[in-house]
Amino acid sequence: MAISLKESIIVGFSDFWSRKVRSLVTIMGIVLGTMSIIVVLALMKGINAQTLAWMMERGGLSKISVYENWNYDNPLNLRDYFTWRELELIRSLVPEAKYFNPQEREWVKFAYEGKEYRSAVYGVLPDFKYIEEWDADQGRFISEFDVSQSNDVVVIGTEIKNELFGSKDPIGEFITVHIRRLQVIGVMKHRFMKNSGPVGNENGLAYMNRRAFVPLSTMIHKGTGEDNIGSFVVKAQDAESAPALREKLESIILNLRQGKPVFRVESAQEEAEQMAKNQRTFQVIFFVISIISLLVGGIVIANIMLATIQERTREIGIRITVGARRIDIFIQFLVQTIVVTIIGGILGIIVGLSLLDLVSKFIDIKLIAGPEMIIIALAVSAGIGLLSGLIPAVIASKMDPVKALRYE
Repeated sequence: MAISLKESIIVGFSDFWSRKVRSLVTIMGIVLGTMSIIVVLALMKGINAQTLAWMMERGGLSKISVYENWNYDNPLNLRDYFTWRELELIRSLVPEAKYFNPQEREWVKFAYEGKEYRSAVYGVLPDFKYIEEWDADQGRFISEFDVSQSNDVVVIGTEIKNELFGSKDPIGEFITVHIRRLQVIGVMKHRFMKNSGPVGNENGLAYMNRRAFVPLSTMIHKGTGEDNIGSFVVKAQDAESAPALREKLESIILNLRQGKPVFRVESAQEEAEQMAKNQRTFQVIFFVISIISLLVGGIVIANIMLATIQERTREIGIRITVGARRIDIFIQFLVQTIVVTIIGGILGIIVGLSLLDLVSKFIDIKLIAGPEMIIIALAVSAGIGLLSGLIPAVIASKMDPVKALRYE
């Protein structure tokens, strides 16, 4: 007498319901393992989204940064900075670059009517605001005229404005930087991005609000007095063309320094890809740990199913005697195991999804769920059920009906 798949599922549910305590123990490992998979996948997706949001807040994925390679010993004592003429040459060799901004930094003390504030001032070009996608909120940003005339002007961040001026309008006022008086022509827009993780400033972009900007020519001719520019940033037409532009820039700069890696050339697009690759490595590690917990649950299920088969030995003998095929017995016990693991998987998914907000608040990182996670978690739990049920099902199907009927 053949047993239908529907009947096997019904028998599986009946056995599950009649042995509640045993079934609860059976599915506990599956619930915990499936829950772990949901949380891990949501965490990795949240971190990836956070990384991309960070990149976009800093000007997007089409940025290419060039700066001194601190890991290179420079035995030939090659110049670890660029002259203005070199930068003009580089700019002429990359016409496909959308924006180009050499910059130099100096730590200074700002002073205004007895108040002081120490921070960094950057010498930049007008392209800076397009590369960083960051403009003045009050007044204006540095112009080409300011650069050509080396004007004594400065654009300040909101933190500097609050510390030196409070509620007073700073536009048109003069602040002292060292012994030079600079006129405030603008205040940058306040930058804010909620910081993730249990440590650090709540605003992940707070450091940007503490910066000030002057024309690069002003810094060179009236500030440091040296034509040595340590870094520059280029913006490609789009993120897709950034890697090719990065390779071209790297080749140009290597030629300028005898083929030696005095400078690092990094594309935000490639940096984002590398970060995503590193995160995938952690994802695989945590995913494997979750799979191991599921396998432990699977071993428990296999042991309990073997005990169940032993208890139902006479029943198996009777079924075979009255016409049940061995494949029917095999399917019956295999389906029963898969049913148990799927129930555990569904419960694990429900528990995992319900815990996402709690975990998110605890680690201060937003966890993002997706439908693919549910499919993966359910498929893995069902796969574990299939693996853990194979041996018990094979044992049950190969029983000798005569010996089974005599079993006490």
